[in-house]
Amino acid sequence: MLCKTLIVDDEPLARMRIRSLLEPYASELEVVGEAGSGAQAVEKIQELDPDVIFLDIQMPDMDAFEVLHELGDDDMPLVVFTTAYDNFALRAFEENTVDYLLKPVDPERLATTIEKLRKRFPTLESEQQMPADFSWDKFRSMVDPNGFFLQRIQVKIGNRILLIGVDEIIRFQSEEKYTTIYTPTNQYVIETPLVELEKKLDPRQFVRIHRAHLVAIDYISEIRKTDVGRLNVVLKDKNRTSLLVSRNFVKKVRNL
Repeated sequence: MLCKTLIVDDEPLARMRIRSLLEPYASELEVVGEAGSGAQAVEKIQELDPDVIFLDIQMPDMDAFEVLHELGDDDMPLVVFTTAYDNFALRAFEENTVDYLLKPVDPERLATTIEKLRKRFPTLESEQQMPADFSWDKFRSMVDPNGFFLQRIQVKIGNRILLIGVDEIIRFQSEEKYTTIYTPTNQYVIETPLVELEKKLDPRQFVRIHRAHLVAIDYISEIRKTDVGRLNVVLKDKNRTSLLVSRNFVKKVRNL
């Protein structure tokens, strides 16, 4: 039988490459859809009920583990992780029922994954997909997701380079082609666009509240509703900075 397959990755080119690499296996794997975010992945899995998903580990809104935590046992497909990070802990699962692929995906390595999938079908049952002692929390701790995200940011000042730990940062503010970093004691200007920073920062640590503002969740003191029904977040900095939440990010802020 055809194995219904869903491709999940926030990068369109990465999705395109996996789809292309799966074409030789079209008689066995039917790509029924794609998702470009964690939230969309959950919707597509519940809607399409795929047998297997090629799931990117790091995505801006939800990482792969958060996606899987959103699913019930009945919705849980077989998972092939895709990642740009060659982490030793992932290899520990290579002989297990969970497989992984390094990006850019190598066709020969994909062939190994297909062989594993062939052994699973047509007798896929949710009880067989994961070992009895498997838990996503355990797996998450083993792969150390902190290794996937920025831990410090370089700031060039004259002939010096400062290293600013992300734990020190209250917020980022986009100003044209520059980004200002705010810490409890200083401000720093870097040339990295906010959209690029957001991809490299842990989404459990920072939240986008506006196209110009990325805020450390632990520095949010409160969320206030304005007189006109909009939301503001108030920060724990010395100025008690209040920032408007864009309508596009209201749901994300409410779910903190």
